[in-house]
Amino acid sequence: MSIYLGIDIGATTVKLGLFDPEKGVIGKRLDRPCKASEGPDATVNVIKTATSELLQANDLQFKDLKAIGACCPTPIDASGMCVYPTNIDHSWQGVNVRQKLSEALQLPALLLNDGDAAAYREYRVREAQNKASSCMAQFITGTGLGGALIINGKIWSAPAVSAELGHICINSSENADPCGCGARGCVETRASLLGLRNMVKHRQAKGNVPEALQGEHIEVAKTLRRLGQMDDPLSDVVAIWQEYFTSLGIAARNVVNTVGCDLIVISGGAQEKEKTASDGAYQRFKQDAIASIRQGIDQSFPHLTQTRVEWSIDTLLDSAAYGAAQYASVTGNTTL
Repeated sequence: MSIYLGIDIGATTVKLGLFDPEKGVIGKRLDRPCKASEGPDATVNVIKTATSELLQANDLQFKDLKAIGACCPTPIDASGMCVYPTNIDHSWQGVNVRQKLSEALQLPALLLNDGDAAAYREYRVREAQNKASSCMAQFITGTGLGGALIINGKIWSAPAVSAELGHICINSSENADPCGCGARGCVETRASLLGLRNMVKHRQAKGNVPEALQGEHIEVAKTLRRLGQMDDPLSDVVAIWQEYFTSLGIAARNVVNTVGCDLIVISGGAQEKEKTASDGAYQRFKQDAIASIRQGIDQSFPHLTQTRVEWSIDTLLDSAAYGAAQYASVTGNTTL
């Protein structure tokens, strides 16, 4: 057999799945609390136990696994080391997680940034539907803002790390919001859950916000997706989302002007449909989002109007885990 183990390591949860190059995603998936705050070794122990459980649930054995494709939410260098733990515990800094996984499971391993892994999965889904691009940039919205470049079917990466699109600077003023990377004014400080929190905080400080935007900043930020997908959203809510997606557009313009990609894909938490949202309201939300992103892009060269801006079409659970496994199967870039 040539089955690849896909692993998505998050700050609170680790997700596992199985990928067969001929059959695609196979079998049952599994997720467990990952104990990232207790350090990489604790998480690797969780993964080792969870892998045994996953194999048992799918009537497989360790000998059926060929290699590991894993990812986590930090900048990763070519050796599989966490360069800086922006979205996971500080104890991960400078740790070669690829090596730890390989030694624990006695399998060749590949480690990616989770944004790169999710974007690669999106690329392969698009390729199967003849909707791919030879140069695609993807922004993955969540607590923070991930991003990736897929060029000619491969994840773009430098000797240090791959594309950290969430840390493109869109505000260089001295009073710009601080970012978790240490800088100020990164697009992540606007286009993410943390960005929504910042916008709520600033509006509350000025006063005169509607009741729906009052309360603890992060809790209000979490409700903004529901508020934005109502049939008749409040004008203040519309303004926040417009700023959110316009900020993405500015970052996208910088990417397009730098590498010339002709497809921008938006995925992640901001795009998910609320259970309470009507189809009409959700379509309006998406159309307004794309219009705001286009506003950011179209302020530059006329030829940038040819760049497509689209919602993600990958609906698979645990895309990053499967994307990492699929990338490992295609590139063979795994080491023991």
